[in-house]
Amino acid sequence: MVYEFLQAIRKHKFVTLLDDPGSADISAYVDFASIKHSAEEASGEVSVHGPITQSQFLGSLGINFRVESLLQNCTEEQAESLRTGYWRLVGDGEAPFWEGPDEGAPLVWVPGIRQWL
Repeated sequence: MVYEFLQAIRKHKFVTLLDDPGSADISAYVDFASIKHSAEEASGEVSVHGPITQSQFLGSLGINFRVESLLQNCTEEQAESLRTGYWRLVGDGEAPFWEGPDEGAPLVWVPGIRQWL
């Protein structure tokens, strides 16, 4: 059944999957161990990393530096929108801006698969 591996999230709460389509984020449960196994079986030249949280992934790409840079030259309204968007991506909480919150299990994970050439 679809509901066993798909879920809809609106305003940080689970909602019925087909309730008001387009108004919620759709998330899926992923079997990362199976993906890793399949990738490694497909090629001996593959390296699988993670998964890591979306917050860790975006942090490694420099989201904190980018947001800090953007905050230097924006209005207070733009700054509030930026902070809201930032926390939506890295998690919601009262933690220091650079570190992000450290509570609860993350819902978004990011794997990395690399083929050595």
